Order: sequence, then C-alpha cells, then structure tokens
Amino acid sequence: MKIKYLESKKACLLLFTMCFVMYTFVFMTKNMFSAAMASVVEQGIMTKSQTGAISAVFWFVYAPFQIIGGFAADRFSPSKLICIGMGGAALSNLVIYFTDSYPIIMAAWIFNAAIQFGVWPSIFKIVSTQVLPSLRSTFVFLILFSSSVGQGLSLLVASFVSNWKHNFIISFISLIGLALVWIFVSSALEKRMVEREIEVVSEDGKTPAKSMDMVTFLFTSGLFVIAVVSFLRGMIDNAIKMVSPTMLMETYADLPAALATRLGILLVVFSVIGIFVGRIPQKKENMNEMKVSAVLLAISLPMMVLSFFFLGNAHYLVVLICLAVAMIFIHGANPFSLAFISARYTDYGRNGTVSGILNAASALGYMVASYAFAKIAEVFPWTVVILIWTVSVAVTIGLCLCVLPAWSRFIGKRKI
Repeated sequence: MKIKYLESKKACLLLFTMCFVMYTFVFMTKNMFSAAMASVVEQGIMTKSQTGAISAVFWFVYAPFQIIGGFAADRFSPSKLICIGMGGAALSNLVIYFTDSYPIIMAAWIFNAAIQFGVWPSIFKIVSTQVLPSLRSTFVFLILFSSSVGQGLSLLVASFVSNWKHNFIISFISLIGLALVWIFVSSALEKRMVEREIEVVSEDGKTPAKSMDMVTFLFTSGLFVIAVVSFLRGMIDNAIKMVSPTMLMETYADLPAALATRLGILLVVFSVIGIFVGRIPQKKENMNEMKVSAVLLAISLPMMVLSFFFLGNAHYLVVLICLAVAMIFIHGANPFSLAFISARYTDYGRNGTVSGILNAASALGYMVASYAFAKIAEVFPWTVVILIWTVSVAVTIGLCLCVLPAWSRFIGKRKI
C-alpha cells in the first residue's frame, strides 16, 4: 500500500499546528449553544429543552455523517474535506448571528452538523498518516487536546460576551480566516510530500495481510462494542462539562449564571490534565486500550458517588471539585476509546474510516448529553442526573472488560 507523507520535521510540525488550531476552533463552534445554555435560560430566550434540542439535533445529524466522512477521508483529499467543512460551518454561524427565528437557527445548526462530515476524520487521517512515522504516535496524542481547548474556549467566550449571539460572529470570523490560511498552507505542504510503499501486516505483526472488510472490523476486532464504549464515555464526558454549570446555578440560588459558566471551565482544565494522565500507560509497549480505559474509569467512580451525596448538601465548590477530579480519569480514557484505537488500523489504510465510526458513536453520546439530561432535570432532581452518570460509568467499565479478549487478540504485537 502506498502513502504520502512529509519527511521534514519542521514541515510536519507546521502541518500538525494547523490541524490543531483548526480543530480547536471547529470544536469550539460545536459547543456554542451548550456553553451559552446558562445565559440563554437565565435571560428567558429559550428553555433548557429548546437550547438542549438545538445541540442534540446537531449531534444527531453529525453522527451518521461522520461515518460518511470516515470513508471519504480514506478515499479523497483530506485537505479539501477540511475546507468544505470549515467554510460551511462559518456560513451557518453567520446565519444564526443575523436571525432570531428558532426554526432558522435549528436549520442552520443542522446544516453545520452535516457539512462538517469530513473534518475530524480528515484531520485524524493527516496526523496519523501524512507525517514522519516517528512522530505519528505523539501527534495522535497531542491532537486530542484540541477538543478540550475548543470546549474551554466555547465556555470562555460565552461567559464574557455581552450577547449570546456574539458567540457566533466570533466563530464565523475564526473559521473563515483559518480556512483561507489552510488553503495556502496545505497546498504548499502537498508539494513537499513523498510517496512510500508500506507493507500491511497481520495480527501477529509478521506476515502480510489483506485489507480487512467491515465485517472483520466490527466483529473480529471488537469494534462494535468499542463503539458503544465511545458512545457512553462521550456522553458522560460531555454531560459533566456542559450541563454542570446549569446544574450548579439551579441548585445554588446565590450562584449567578456567568460565574457558573466560568466555573465550568475548571472541568475542562481538569479534563486536559486527564489526557496527560492517559499518556503514562500509552507509552508502555504492551499498552492495551480497553484495559487502560477500564482502569481509568474505575478510578473516577468514587468521585462520582461523592458528588451525588454532596450536591445541595455541601458548598458548590466541593461538588465542582469532585466532578473535576472525576473528569481527570473520564477524559483520560478518551484517547483510548477514540484516537489510539483508530491508529491501530493505520496499517490497513482504514484509520480514517474507524476514526469516523468512533467519532460518530461519541457524537451520539454528545447528543444525549446535550438534550436528555437537561430534559430529565426539568422533571427530576439534579441528583438523579448524577446517578445516571455514575451508573453509565459502571456499565462502560463492564463493556471494556467484555471486549478485552477480542481486542487483545486483534492488536497482538502491533504498535501504534
């Protein structure tokens, strides 16, 4: 199988930096409605359900299109797919800035979800394929920070702008500017790439193997169960970070929406720490993604239980700290349920496809997090929401352990 990649470390670093910055701002725009939820609800512009519905519909549409994007990234130009996604996303943000119509806002956000079909699979394809082999593992690890930084930026912008609509003009300017820069940078770097032949290897890492079909993907390697793990972990991760500000604001009467939103940034900061924690086992030669995921999630369980008992009975900072510590390990498992799993399929030329599938599963989790928990909180106490999060963590651990034998056989001695 032939692949193209850069041989210059400086060129590789430039390519990675562009990918990181672009996806940071793309991810920021995905979370604008969730980030502004506390302010929108406080101002009476929309209910929690309406705001949550916009975010939920985004992820509902985004998920299946990610599978399409994964296939496209393995077959067409990743650079062009990124340009299409960023340009379309910029347009949808601009439309929302100039309208107050709920149906138009919903339609624009649905278009945003669909047009981004190839952005993440293409960026992952680039950082796991188009750079020096010696840099791929590091870049696959580092690109994961872009989503956390983007989510933090969405909360930061939402907490400081005078009008929630300003979120979207900021997004428009950022996306359109970066898209234009990317056109010139990607074109220049494309000319510097070299083409090399690589040998596809089998599970034992020694003998040649044929390209695997999707049935083998789903069953032999346990990818179907891993996709469910990605769904649940993504749901819990996004729910804690994006719903907690509203939960704290409504539970503690003396906590204003703006402060609650800013405190939510702490959860994002701790999730970034989690990625560093996850880097420790990732460096081990015999690292197994499902085993590490189970251990990290198990460590988070006690803090989830404590937050359940402390909510409304202790100071809101105590609850926030419990959730923040839990986020270290919940988000620390993120690389092992998404990026590192996808990178295992690089030798088969299917890393874009698998990244699309797993990102789709995670996006469905985001959809549930954006809408279902806000809806549940309108009927039941917030403690019920935390209880559901805790049970979901326990179920995810069980699934990791169930798929562990199949995944262990699939990876064999293959390195990322």
